[in-house]
Amino acid sequence: MSLRTSLHIDGMTCSACTAAVEDCLRQIDGVEAVQVALITEEALVEHSHAVPASALQHAVEDIGFGARVIASEDAATEMRTSYITIGGMTCSSCVNAVTDALKKVDGVQAVQVSLLTEQATVTHTCEASRLCEAVEDCGFEANLLETKNEQAINDNESLALKIYGMTCSNCSNSIENAVMKLDGVVSCQVALATEEARIVYDTNRTGIRKIMEVIEDCGFDAILNSNLDSASQLDLLLKVRDVAYWRQTFLKMVAFGFPIFFRHHIWPLMAMILHVHWTPIVLYHGLFLETLLEFCLGSYIQFWLARRFYINSYKAIRHRNGTMDLLICVSTTTVYVYSTCSILNAIFHDSQKPASVMFDTSAMLFIFVSLGKWIESKAKGNTSTALSKLLSLTPSMCTILENPDDLNSPQKEISTDLLQKNDVVVLHPGGKVPADGECIYGSSEVDEALLTGESLPVVKRIGSKLYGGSINVASPLYMRVEVIGEKTHLSQIVKLVRDAQITKAPVQKFADVIAGKFVITILVLSLLTFIFWCVYIFCLPADKVPAYFVDSDTGNVVFSRILQIAISVVVVACPCALGLAAPTAVMVGTGVGATNGILIKGADILEKASGINCVVFDKTGTITTGKMRVSNYHFIGDMDEKLVWSIVHAIEHDSEHPVGKALVLGASARTSLLAVEVTKVHNIVGLGLEAQTRLDGQDYNVAIGNDQLMKERKIDNLADFLDCCTHLNNPHISTFSHILVNDKYIGYVELADTVKSDASGTVSALIDRGFAVAMVTGDNVQTARAVAQAVGIPLMNVFAQAQPDDKLRVVDQMQKHGLKVAFVGDGINDAPALIQADLGMTIATGTDIAIEAADVVLLSSVQPDDDDDGIALQEYGRKDGTAGILAALDISQRTFRSIKVNFVLAVVYNLIMLPIAMGLLIIPCGLTMNPMIASAAMACSSVSVVFNSLRLKSWKMPVLDNIRVAEERVEWADDQVLSSMDVEKMDVIDSKRASWHSRLLSRFKSPYERLF
Repeated sequence: MSLRTSLHIDGMTCSACTAAVEDCLRQIDGVEAVQVALITEEALVEHSHAVPASALQHAVEDIGFGARVIASEDAATEMRTSYITIGGMTCSSCVNAVTDALKKVDGVQAVQVSLLTEQATVTHTCEASRLCEAVEDCGFEANLLETKNEQAINDNESLALKIYGMTCSNCSNSIENAVMKLDGVVSCQVALATEEARIVYDTNRTGIRKIMEVIEDCGFDAILNSNLDSASQLDLLLKVRDVAYWRQTFLKMVAFGFPIFFRHHIWPLMAMILHVHWTPIVLYHGLFLETLLEFCLGSYIQFWLARRFYINSYKAIRHRNGTMDLLICVSTTTVYVYSTCSILNAIFHDSQKPASVMFDTSAMLFIFVSLGKWIESKAKGNTSTALSKLLSLTPSMCTILENPDDLNSPQKEISTDLLQKNDVVVLHPGGKVPADGECIYGSSEVDEALLTGESLPVVKRIGSKLYGGSINVASPLYMRVEVIGEKTHLSQIVKLVRDAQITKAPVQKFADVIAGKFVITILVLSLLTFIFWCVYIFCLPADKVPAYFVDSDTGNVVFSRILQIAISVVVVACPCALGLAAPTAVMVGTGVGATNGILIKGADILEKASGINCVVFDKTGTITTGKMRVSNYHFIGDMDEKLVWSIVHAIEHDSEHPVGKALVLGASARTSLLAVEVTKVHNIVGLGLEAQTRLDGQDYNVAIGNDQLMKERKIDNLADFLDCCTHLNNPHISTFSHILVNDKYIGYVELADTVKSDASGTVSALIDRGFAVAMVTGDNVQTARAVAQAVGIPLMNVFAQAQPDDKLRVVDQMQKHGLKVAFVGDGINDAPALIQADLGMTIATGTDIAIEAADVVLLSSVQPDDDDDGIALQEYGRKDGTAGILAALDISQRTFRSIKVNFVLAVVYNLIMLPIAMGLLIIPCGLTMNPMIASAAMACSSVSVVFNSLRLKSWKMPVLDNIRVAEERVEWADDQVLSSMDVEKMDVIDSKRASWHSRLLSRFKSPYERLF
């Protein structure tokens, strides 16, 4: 924990004085943050324990101000998250260098750096500017996008403004005072030096436009200060800048390098064919015109067009890192120095023929490398297509009503960034929804394809929820804004996808370890290769020297050819392919998943999902729709039916459980309700509710829940309850809520649920693909039986009447028996099992807790709307969510397979090419690899890895046969449904049995498929 010291400072007269004090204090090692106030003559300094408060005082006094320590105490560390764009990274070695530099900064808790998105996410307590300084010290460009306070992330909205017109500290103070007077503003900090304001506010009480109006009323101009708007993010993701740079560089290198290549390789061939004799033009003793031209063109290419390689190499050497740029610079510089020395030697000895130079080698190296970089940059941009589409969904402008309470009020167009809660947005046909909200007027169809993967438009009417990024297809709609900024559905999806793409798969650690040692290893191999061939050739008799090293005209050994072999070793090596193997596949795989309604929360999740062999389903909301409605009820005794419904409605009114919601809707639709007072409610997880209510001075102790809850309570008319249970003891999909009032059984309410339309097809496909399939539910045995029969889950794999801890225990026992378990659930009671499972999957219509606990979130469920009388109607889309389970496992397995293939390509390439470049084939075959060929091969290796990852873009959702399972697949026997949590009785072998054609095809797997 750091210290927070307050200093009183005498002698400050203007903002220049405060700036001088701030600079002075920030230069002290160990100081994390400094704030100096001119009006109060105070400085607040956060620093490490290694810096005494007296040191701060002396530092201020040394620059001519008086200072004394007011207080020094432990600072309450405030965790913040900063997002930084980083320019100049080329391979995983660069990523490692940036990561290490950021981790060394005091106060940094976690660091994630992505090579492809060129972004870093840092969790820290120190000042954000120190992070950029650490990155820049490594030799990379750094731009701080934003810093978020964790509390602000959770509760409020953060706003950054650029303010013009401030001249002194009084201006900044007046702005702070005016803004802080607004209801709902949590904090306001205005920096005079940078002309920036950072404001945290409660979106429920105020908004952006109101804040900006207050600032403008103070006499200043304010605009949104976005360090990286959506357009810039799109440019960055699509590698627009890099693509343009490498394209121009390649074309320039071709223009200046082709004459050199023509002179060395095309002109001699043409002269021989055309029998043309060319006499070199001598400019000076030993210096020829063609040599001078090659030197000039080669120098321009080497030190101007290729300057970026040298800049990056200098940065790498400065921080003791090895990169691909360093290998290229070492090889081309060696060639350039050799060629220059040859020219000087020819001049010194007054040579009668042009010097032996290799400018063509370095020129062609740069041409091939820049071509490879150009293609690679374009391919990298294509890997982020999915995220780019998501970013482009939010419109830049939108139309709102000037008076949100009057639908006939004038309309005005504003920036989407200026939207506030409760604004009424007018959505014209073809327009994009700018934020999340509720339809208050009109009906239309809305395209939510990029948000949920659902291809068919969804009908929206008054009361329907609208999500930012969706497109209004048919008629005008009026929407009241409910959620803005980074809390919208679209923003959460973008954040989740970006976070997933920035994380590293565990297998990437293998590449990072190799990349860290790769460059120095290659340089050593190149040196050893050069030494070996020098020793080997000069120790052999002249007639035994391989022909490759002998000049056919003179019969002398050509030293430059030994040098070419050493250069080929440096050039052909490619650490970039290793560094791109995992990130490119992860970016494409997670992006394709997101466009199909499958959000995978990290690269490590892909690796987990690839090993899953058992899928465990919750029932309600997962296999069934979870949108229950009252289909029947039976009340007994003399208690008034209206009173029963009123008590049920009052107790369940605030429930978030599907059963409770259905009871509330059913009660509201069937009678006029009495004003029942609820004095106490106790939720019994997995069983139901107990409550104390009162009406007209009469107290009612009520219990509402399943039959297990009833069995644990005293029932005066037990025979009535048992008769009802006997009547209900048949297979069905309905759920029953029993009602007990003052220890007297009143009756039950039957809640109808529906099996999702794609559930049986999903279960059949999972079984056919070799997955064990099971179901764990808190519902009764009869309901569990009916659902199992409907979808085809083997009864021996069904666990009924399971409490939350039972679900966790089932998953744990399965794991102990060697199964890799994916658990699919959507409720609060599923959270423990979701966390325990090897892979947690949930449907986005589930609770926030379930979504937070899950590793994979499925967006493909279509939420039903409510009709006018309050009874839920089921509206199904093409898929109801369970199909996404199979799709998520499939895309995860495909992506992880691509990662492994990429690693194989990268490793095999280096294992094959390096020995060839080192001259392994010279002695037996007389073959070797020219540096130009080596550079082309090196460029192809990186491009091949990226293009292999891009193959994932052709992935399609698995097509399910929407079949019903035959009745004979299930035999009803009381001992087959496991209400006890005995995993050993699971019919795992039976559930893993594949179809006959699947088993037949598996016998003819290719060696490639068997490897993976």
